[in-house]
Amino acid sequence: MPDPQVITPSRHARADFLAASGVVALWVITRMLMLRIFTLPNSRYIVGDVNYYRWWLTSARLPVSQILQEYPVPVIWGMKLLVWASGGDGSYFLPLFAVTMMALDALMTLALWRAGHRFGTVWWILFVFALGPIMWFRFDMVPAVCMGMASLWYRRHPAACGAAIAVGASIKLWPALLILPMLGQTRSAMRRLISFVITGGTLALLSLVTTSWPRLISPLTWQSDRGLQIESVPASVPMLQRLLEGGGDHPVAMSRFNAYEISGSGVGIWTALSSLLMAVAVGVAVILGVTAWQRDGLSHRTAALGSTVIVGALIIANKTLSPQYFVWWGATMSVLVDGFSGEPDRPDAAQLWIRRTGAAAAGCLFLTGALTQCVYPLSYGHIIGTPPQGWAVGLLMARNLMAVLTLAVSAIALGRSLAVSRPAPRPAVDTLPEKIGDAARSL
Repeated sequence: MPDPQVITPSRHARADFLAASGVVALWVITRMLMLRIFTLPNSRYIVGDVNYYRWWLTSARLPVSQILQEYPVPVIWGMKLLVWASGGDGSYFLPLFAVTMMALDALMTLALWRAGHRFGTVWWILFVFALGPIMWFRFDMVPAVCMGMASLWYRRHPAACGAAIAVGASIKLWPALLILPMLGQTRSAMRRLISFVITGGTLALLSLVTTSWPRLISPLTWQSDRGLQIESVPASVPMLQRLLEGGGDHPVAMSRFNAYEISGSGVGIWTALSSLLMAVAVGVAVILGVTAWQRDGLSHRTAALGSTVIVGALIIANKTLSPQYFVWWGATMSVLVDGFSGEPDRPDAAQLWIRRTGAAAAGCLFLTGALTQCVYPLSYGHIIGTPPQGWAVGLLMARNLMAVLTLAVSAIALGRSLAVSRPAPRPAVDTLPEKIGDAARSL
């Protein structure tokens, strides 16, 4: 009889090869289906944003300080690189943009697989498919992958983790909050923080030197001046009122911010509530940061859950919500699906409950993603039309409710994880300045 010790490794290798082949096949098939969805008549208009970028970059003939002021300066650098790669021909910009986003999607898939997150890999592939081809025609895949990588690298590559958060923040600003649950007084935590500060500070300084202070902060002023976007969770009640009244007292129109916004009686109250909820979301992030610092760092699972809750809270509280924002949430959620190395092989009841709650949150987010594609682009015209269609507005309400449920389940899992996790023992020898110095030398 053959020696089992010789057969077993080959069987494992064969099983791994088959599993990897299945994942590659799933990625290819789902992306081909996304391409088919893109060819549908009510999907083709999703390229509008990329054409908008292309016009500013190739036709406006203006310096960086005067174009696309709603976006941070590093975004313009990246897009100009795509223009250069396309030979300056604007006709190649759109396909190159889409291929770049697809490559980032594949990179996140590969990173999850190599990190041992098998179920998380499959979940990510299916979640991006659920969101649809809009993922290829928005640049939100960039900060999403940065956030996903940061969650993956929390323990193994702390300096890369901090740098990834800083790069994500240079693209969309809000990811800067995700450094908070990753704080602590350990050397690894200091490496994350120092890398974040150096990378983020360098990008901010380069942006300032190459443009100006008003251009550096223009994304913040642009955001603050915007109205209540129809897809946002705070706009749910006004959108329902619009449906019931046939659209008369709550008009929907394209604003100067290139978004459909709702106006009318009571909208100001919901806009103010959105601002309050955003303050609460930031407060939650700060509390997580203080907790992480006091505990000398959070466990990998708790930090990832904290990032997931922060992202979800910012999406739900925001007065603006576009469908591509959910990929931010998906990137951090995908890391939670499999659990983490270092957790007990035989978890107790509390640990098992947290795992199951995290899986439930992932399931809720997947349904949120599927409903999001049904809302935009597939039924968007029936939502913004006058009068709006009840079934289309119903899809929007269902998506928003599912997003709130996802956040609630994620927050419950985070609270339980914080409760069962024990603070790490505080070293008796090293002082904080010594840890900072050691961390800086190890970068």
